[in-house]
Parts: sequence; structure tokens; C-alpha cells
Amino acid sequence: MANRRYKDSVFRMYFNNREELARLYQALRPDATIRPEDITINTLEDVLLDQQKNDLSFLWKDQSIVLTEHQSTISPNVPVRMLIYGCRLLMGTLADKKALYRRKLVPLPAMHFYELYIGSDMTEDERTLRLSAAYKEGGADLELVCHVINITYQENRPILQACQPLREYSLFVHRIEVNRRRGMPLDEAIREAIDYCVQHQIMQSFLEQCREEVLQMMSLQWNADEARRVQEEERREDIQEVATKSKAEGKTEERTFMFRVWDMLQEKRPYQDIAREMKTTVEEVRQIAEHFGMAY
Repeated sequence: MANRRYKDSVFRMYFNNREELARLYQALRPDATIRPEDITINTLEDVLLDQQKNDLSFLWKDQSIVLTEHQSTISPNVPVRMLIYGCRLLMGTLADKKALYRRKLVPLPAMHFYELYIGSDMTEDERTLRLSAAYKEGGADLELVCHVINITYQENRPILQACQPLREYSLFVHRIEVNRRRGMPLDEAIREAIDYCVQHQIMQSFLEQCREEVLQMMSLQWNADEARRVQEEERREDIQEVATKSKAEGKTEERTFMFRVWDMLQEKRPYQDIAREMKTTVEEVRQIAEHFGMAY
């Protein structure tokens, strides 16, 4: 199999069919009746520059749905990424670009954006991210809403109770995480999770058919995530060193200031918001971010 196949994430490979997407979207839209025959998959290639392709998009009746899955720190820039993706989708629906300049209204599918999140950054079941949070000034006319749905494994999480395939996928990822915490090497942790899930009829058919692909995909994803975690630890040690030095020099206020800025940078909050809350300048926030390798 070509290496480019491994650029797909397990999430994308598992849900890249109308039956599973119908079950997933039914959980997101319990008010509607979602049937596989009403779904047309139109996932785009090479729009989001992730190391692995974790996006899916599809048409359902008169709606256009964009889904991404994410397993590391939640980025506040997701609405911007969704905007770019959505624009590409809309352009693809226009068979005649000249129609935009005519008097007759061009009907467009209603667009909905979701990010499915697995990780420790989010405790609530759902969070809303808005494009307007990125604007340097308020009152802009363009808005985009992205619904971040927490699919981190938890017995009583509503979305997982409503969608069996999503619950099984979440449990599979959770099993790998548990194995890693037990000290297993990465490949062993993934293999054990695959064996466990097959034995307990979790994603059974998919894992039996795609065992080696899943191993390669999850290894690639986990290695990238662990590299990011190591970088975060190094940054944390760096700021701890600065804070300790400030404390030794009696600069208690500076130490507190640095830790508070660090926390907000971890949350990827806009520089302008941090500067306003900390009563400093955007430039100083940017310099702190660059010093600790956290610029965005």
C-alpha cells in the first residue's frame, strides 16, 4: 500500500462511508431523520494542512456538513480553517461561476461545522468557537460557528451513548491511551488495543480488515502528538526557570504575571485579549510567546 494512504487518520478511514456518517450525524442531529441514501460524500483533498487527513465533508439533503477530528490542544483558529474549507466546498457547488453575477438568487446548501475532540483540554460535552473571536475589532459582518463536540471516552457521555460507532472509536483511542500510561511502547500499546477491541467486538470488522493500516496510522498520529507534548514540557520547564529566577530576585508580581500569561497562551487566546486582561501591550504578549516558542 502506498505511504500516502497513511496520511488518512483512522477516524477518516472508519467513518468514510454513508452508513457510518448517517449514524454519526443522526447523533449530532437527533431532531432529524438521517438516512444513508440521502448522503453524498464530498470530502476535499489538501485543504487543511494537517500531517494526517482527519476531515470529512458530505451533503445531506440541502445541507453541507464539515467534520474534523482532533486529538491534541484545541486551537482557537478552527473557525478560520473551517471558513477556508467551506469556501472551497461552495465553489465546488457552483457549476456556472457566472451565475453569481446574474439577477436570480443562487441557492446554496446550509453549512454546518463540527470538530470532534478527544483529549484532556475539554471537560464539557460541547463548546462553541466563533470566527468573530479572531477579529482585531468587534462588529465585523462575517461570522462562522464551529461546534466542538467532546468525544473523549466516558461511560455517560451523551454523544457516545447516541452513536455506537463513535463510542467504539472513542473506546479504541482510550485503550491506547491507557496502555501508554501503563508504560507500554507505542506499537505494543496500539496492537494490544486492536486485539482487545477485536476480542470484545469493538470496531471488530474494521480492525480485522485494516489491522496494519490502523497500526501505521495511529503510530504516525501518536508520535506527532507526543512530540508536541515534549515541546510543551520543555516550554513549561523554561517558564518555571524564569519564574523561579523572578521569585529569587523578589519579583513576585513579575512571576505571577508570567504564569498568568503562560496559562492564557496555553489556551491559545488572542494576544489582544491577553494584553487587555493583563493590562499590557499586544507586543509584549507577542514577545513572551516568541520567547517560549508559543507564538501563533
